[in-house]
Amino acid sequence: MKTEIAGKPIHAASLWIGSLVIAFAADLLFYGKTLGVSYLLFVLALYVFFLWQAKSRGSLGQFRSKTGAWLLTVPVLLLASTFVLFSNPLFPLLNVLLVPFLFMLQTLLLTDHLPKRSHPLEWIGGVFGFVCARALPNIRLPFRFAKDWFSANMDRRGIAKKIGTGLLVSLPILIVVIPLLAKADSVFAHLFNELPRRLFELQGVDVIFRMLLIFLFAIGVFAYFYALWNGRKETAEEPKAAEPTEKAAWDGIVLVTVLLVINIVYASFTYIQISYLFTGERAVLPAGMTYAEYARSGFGELVCVALINFAIMLSAMWYASREKQGLYRTVQLLLSLLTVCTCFLLVSAYYRLSLYEAAYGYTYIRFLAHAFMIVLFVMLLVALLSIWRERFPLVKSCLLIGFVAYIAVQYVNMDALIATKNIARYYATGQIDVEYLSRLSYDAVPAIMQLARDEQMRDAVADLLQTKKEELAKQRSWQSFNLSRYWAARHLSP
Repeated sequence: MKTEIAGKPIHAASLWIGSLVIAFAADLLFYGKTLGVSYLLFVLALYVFFLWQAKSRGSLGQFRSKTGAWLLTVPVLLLASTFVLFSNPLFPLLNVLLVPFLFMLQTLLLTDHLPKRSHPLEWIGGVFGFVCARALPNIRLPFRFAKDWFSANMDRRGIAKKIGTGLLVSLPILIVVIPLLAKADSVFAHLFNELPRRLFELQGVDVIFRMLLIFLFAIGVFAYFYALWNGRKETAEEPKAAEPTEKAAWDGIVLVTVLLVINIVYASFTYIQISYLFTGERAVLPAGMTYAEYARSGFGELVCVALINFAIMLSAMWYASREKQGLYRTVQLLLSLLTVCTCFLLVSAYYRLSLYEAAYGYTYIRFLAHAFMIVLFVMLLVALLSIWRERFPLVKSCLLIGFVAYIAVQYVNMDALIATKNIARYYATGQIDVEYLSRLSYDAVPAIMQLARDEQMRDAVADLLQTKKEELAKQRSWQSFNLSRYWAARHLSP
């Protein structure tokens, strides 16, 4: 049967067949297997399926002008590639969810189901709204199409009635013939008696379960793509300019007073930090506190204060009254000073954490804390720019910075970097936590091999490397191929 979509006919049957192909590909790539190159291949298959559907609809030409939407292909493929490039255990679960979301966002933008000029936060709601309101209701369509087809083809010719009659006629014949055949041949009798049990063996149940999963996955793919090509809703239109509404504004004098008091406190704190942390002055520390304890204390509190300040800046920039330009300029100056002080808070926290790492080693949490502070520092610099340029897209810029940082953290090979820094610390201080190194992923194996060549550490890391080697020796399918595991195995091979 055919369904009209935006004035052009499309075969629902072809869409269903394509959805089944995608579902079978998912089963082949994922069922019972560790994620690896399979995830990247599946994402590429989705793109091929999408482009095939676009070509059959004649929409490829319309996509050429949508450069912004096509740029989303870069983060989608970068995140999908992490499954084949790295073996870090922290990010895969989030990436498994984030990649499909970005793919749906991209396809909705390309097919004009989402307005390209809307806010990124509105896109998030738009994707979930589309899936819930438009895609999910389509899961009944394959059943309705099948029913319509049978009604139009089977009942019209009377085939269904004839098949039913044939089954009824053959039933008494089988009741008589099968026992006779079973008596005539013991092998046939054994197989016939075993048939019910074999159907419900683990393997048979597994096959049935897999087929059910394939069917359900195909229905989900069909429902989404059917909704994708089934015209646009009013929400896809460019948003109309809303009538300006009067925004609540904070009194300038009150705001200046608050910012002035806060900045005085931060200026005092900055002076103390310079005196104790950066000049090495240790003579007047509080009683019972060593310099090392002082240096590593308060990191979490400083980051928390920095986040509070960031929220204060955003609120003040949004609600500050602009009626009196002179007073507003004062607010801008005080916000700039607050931004500078907050940047210094981050520098202090970063330095404290560095001292802590030098004393106790490098870990996932400490690495991510460093990365978070760097990202927040960059956002603060962007906020400083937006203080003086009111039309600067601060929220969009911060979201973009955070997203780029999320991808970058995965591509710096965190495990290898942590192992390298801990080994460098060992050569500098003679201290290393071998047990923590054993918890790192296969990304760290090439770096750990340096310790295997060290006479003093050879025995300490032997068990660690042997465990990794045994894990890597386990048979894995080609779908689970991972470059990190491959290189680790190469380094561990004799």
